[in-house]
Amino acid sequence: MSDSSKRPIPSDAGAFITLEEMNELTSNHDAEFAAQKSLGQHVKAMCFGRDKVIELLDQPGAVALRIYYGIKIDTDGDGIKEKKMVLVAVDEEGNDILPPSQEEAKAAAAQGIQSKELSAKILDAGIPCPTYCTGGKGGKS
Repeated sequence: MSDSSKRPIPSDAGAFITLEEMNELTSNHDAEFAAQKSLGQHVKAMCFGRDKVIELLDQPGAVALRIYYGIKIDTDGDGIKEKKMVLVAVDEEGNDILPPSQEEAKAAAAQGIQSKELSAKILDAGIPCPTYCTGGKGGKS
């Protein structure tokens, strides 16, 4: 990650856009990635529940969310790679609020160490569109 100490993250980062702007952006994305057959069905969006998003933002020090794009390599033998979006909380200095690795957590627990990082969360497993979308403006298939 770059030197974020020079660019603090405000809790109001981002901007609301019009429906027309959204449709243009999503149409551009669809046109760009629809031909990538190796990724299986084109995923237009991911939906995350309110409770999970609030839980992520309720972590100590969180002022924003960062969304990472990812691909889950075929693990069930169907030949399809899954597009993923992974959400993490971000502090005001732009640092991801991340839990320790499993190995680090075991070592900390063995030493009786407790910190906010031990309970940090990473959100995945959003519901993909298409299949789970209403066909509204953003969910047109």
